[in-house]
Order: sequence, then structure tokens, then C-alpha cells
Amino acid sequence: MTRDKVKTTNISLRIPEEYRKQLQLQADKKGVSFNAHLLRVLELHLMSSGFGPTSITSASGRLFEIRSELYIDNVDETSFAFFIDEPKFEKERAYYVIGIGRTILRDWQIQDKLTVSKEVGLALLNYYNRKGMDIDKLVWNQYPGPDDDNRRLLQVAEVPETLQQFFDQLLSTEWSDKFVEQGELSQDIRRGRPQSALYR
Repeated sequence: MTRDKVKTTNISLRIPEEYRKQLQLQADKKGVSFNAHLLRVLELHLMSSGFGPTSITSASGRLFEIRSELYIDNVDETSFAFFIDEPKFEKERAYYVIGIGRTILRDWQIQDKLTVSKEVGLALLNYYNRKGMDIDKLVWNQYPGPDDDNRRLLQVAEVPETLQQFFDQLLSTEWSDKFVEQGELSQDIRRGRPQSALYR
């Protein structure tokens, strides 16, 4: 969230002195202002309560925040890049490209390719999470080579006739993804981040 583009309101907050001291110590340790740290604490609380930015809580209780941006939009596919962040440790854990092939978009009679492709990607990540997979450890074997193991492109042969049917199957976990598996390590560790930096 870019705070300088968000309307703000000044409020007066009365908190016990011991809380203020603890928050100030945490802010100093992170090298940020007291106000910035307090906003981050509130964001994390709202996310974990289901009211903040797009977020997923894993079966093990880990909270992930999902950022996305358009990656490809051409005649063959519309794909988004999804960045999996773990706010508690301020680390990006994984980066995936998830998209929809043009035949699906045509058969589903999709007018707004961008919105639908983004919603499908988010729905897939939630589906994997409901299946008990850690979303920072996903690996796909749809394309050969380790550089493409973070890429998933849906094709017409693997989805039902309508978008709503697909969403229903994802929600009920009836759909099956033959290309996905869960790796042993989070993607950032597999791609070279030192294990010692995992929770630093």
C-alpha cells in the first residue's frame, strides 16, 4: 500500500505508557518512525483479521500477503505475476506467474481479461492453501527447466465450461492440478537466499 496516495486522518490515541515504550523500541530497532511502525502493526492485525490487503493464512498459521501485477497480455495468454510476502519477517518468499490461455478466455466469453485472470490466479493460490499446501513452496512441472517451475498457464482441456463452474470447483477443492507439487523449501531459499536469513 502506498500511503502517500491514501487519504489520512489525524486521531488522538491514548495507550498505556508501557505499550508506547515497547512500540518505540520496536520502531527504533527497525529504523522507522513511531507512526510508520504503528501503521504496520495495524496493517498486520487487519490482514490477519481478514480486513486488510489480499492475504492468506496457511494451515500452520503463517500469514502471507499477495501482491500482483500484469505480466503478459497478448493474443496467446493473459498472465499475472504474484508476489508472496511474509509480512511478519518482511520477506518476499515466492514469485509466481499464473495465467489463462486464449482459448479459455474465448470459450468463457470473457470481456475483461485482466480482472478475470487476476481473480483466477488469486483463487488458485487460495485453492492450494485450502489443500494444505504452503503457498511459498509451490513448484509446477508444466514447463521444462528450473527457471520455469514458478509458471502456471491454464489450458482449455483442464477447466470446465464456465468460469463460475471453475470457481465452484476450486472452492470445493474438487478440481485437480496435475502439474503442482509442494517443494521442501520456500522458493526464496531454493533460489539462493541463505537459510540463516529466513527469519531475520
